Amino acid sequence: MKNLSFLVLLFASQLPAQNLRDPEFMKKTQVGFTNIYNMDYAEARQTFVSLEIQYPYHPAPPLYLACILWLEEMLHRQDLDLSRFVSASYFSQKTAKTMPAEERASFFEYLKKSEKLANNILAKNRTDKDGRYFLATIYGLRSSFAITVDHSLREGFSNGNKAYSQCRQLVEEDPDYYDAYLTVGIYEYIVGSIPWYLKWMAFVIGAHGNKKEGLEHLALASGKGQYIKNEATLVEMVLYVREHQYSEALALARFLADRFPRNFLFPLNIAQTLEWTGQKNQAATGFLQILMRAESGEPNFSKLPLQKLRFNVADELMNLGKWDLAQEQFVKLLDDPRTQEREKALSHLRLGQILENKGQRSQAIREYQTALSLGEFDDSHDQAKRTLKKLSK
Repeated sequence: MKNLSFLVLLFASQLPAQNLRDPEFMKKTQVGFTNIYNMDYAEARQTFVSLEIQYPYHPAPPLYLACILWLEEMLHRQDLDLSRFVSASYFSQKTAKTMPAEERASFFEYLKKSEKLANNILAKNRTDKDGRYFLATIYGLRSSFAITVDHSLREGFSNGNKAYSQCRQLVEEDPDYYDAYLTVGIYEYIVGSIPWYLKWMAFVIGAHGNKKEGLEHLALASGKGQYIKNEATLVEMVLYVREHQYSEALALARFLADRFPRNFLFPLNIAQTLEWTGQKNQAATGFLQILMRAESGEPNFSKLPLQKLRFNVADELMNLGKWDLAQEQFVKLLDDPRTQEREKALSHLRLGQILENKGQRSQAIREYQTALSLGEFDDSHDQAKRTLKKLSK
């Protein structure tokens, strides 16, 4: 067995360092990417650990192992939600959440290893495009981590600028290097979104771009890239929502949902976008289907915390004016012994609001009083007191 392992490593080490797009390697990475986008993170990890052994010179496997740790942390925080990313405050708000120390250390160790391998390639040939691309991608992942996990805009923009600079040089040298257009497109969109009264700051640091060019470059990445097709499509979807181009966003969300059926985020994105377009019946159906898939234990949908999901779906149904459907879900929550006190208290409050809206005054008062008897969550006591005071007049 030791001799066999030695031969495998010897063969891998003799592969040309510049052959970072070996067809067999690319084929296997696509399997890993499919697992990532289906949220099958354990299977994806196995794929990239195997590739790390088979291709020890390649910077991609440790990079993607770091990416998996980041995505798992985002899922743990329940931050992989389109409505959160569309909100501008998401990127600047502080958070008390912390990543487990061991996983955080592993994330940066993987990035450090990937960076060392990329620099080894560039030490032999400083113009190597793939080596430079992976170095830029490492900066990009550091930037994403800084913004979404640490909520450090300073660190995020510092690494983002390095990633953009590398990728911009790549596309200027080779306009057909489509993977680099992802970073270029995101950066140009962000710079193009800066308010006019802050444009001078971007000019001083040499940043330029506009939203239209950014979206065009993202389309090139999603249409012709090798490593980042799916990632570019996902970013396009989010930015189309920000631009209120909902038909384009819906088309991409449906494409991703069909391609990665075990990822519950894409059906959620579809339902949210339908809600924003005023298609209330379709949005309500979409939210309820997600809940049904979680209840049935469908792969990865079963990872959703069912009681919290039921509450959020009921809240969405209420926002859509589907009072009876929302009421049914709130009642189910209160009948479920697994429901936490927060969801119980807020369910009583919401039921009071629904019953009040239906003109069932006495029943509404009972629900508000019950909400007051439980702990206060999200201003639930103040809301109940104000409404009870109004109803007592």
